[in-house]
Amino acid sequence: MSKPYYFVSYSSREPHVENLLDALQLVLRDHFEQRRTPATIESGESQYDRILKDIEGASFGVVVLDGLRPNVVFEYGIMVGNAKPILLLKEEAAEVDIAGYFTEIPPTQPGRDDLLQVRPRLIVDSHFSDVKDRGWTTWFKFDPQKTRRVILEEYRKKHDKIRDYVEIKESEALF
Repeated sequence: MSKPYYFVSYSSREPHVENLLDALQLVLRDHFEQRRTPATIESGESQYDRILKDIEGASFGVVVLDGLRPNVVFEYGIMVGNAKPILLLKEEAAEVDIAGYFTEIPPTQPGRDDLLQVRPRLIVDSHFSDVKDRGWTTWFKFDPQKTRRVILEEYRKKHDKIRDYVEIKESEALF
């Protein structure tokens, strides 16, 4: 029998998020498998269909707002539509990935380089105000133990909503 899993939605354009993905693994690995795209996509398979299937079967979701990419917002909406409990996270210095929205600007376009350098600080109450009352929390890329504690606390807050919930001891998660 396979282990239950959680689905992580994040921007692969934010390299520091790997720290969070590792922390999630450390806290949850004994009880849950981590699924995320594109890792779960098989050859010839529709990415859209795989995401829908993975979210539908997940015990809960994790949404990382860093970068505030459209695919992350879309996957968050799918999770909400499927009534999935969600751990909603943002790194303390998270920024909006403006450059990701302008990939088609020709290299010769005046001002292109300046525009692609703009990375405003992500302010959830302004940039994604629909979730400001949904219980998002901050994680810390330079403090792995504090990040693991945040994950454990957020996971525990959802104990009555997470299918396959298992009590995780601090000693297991924080070591």
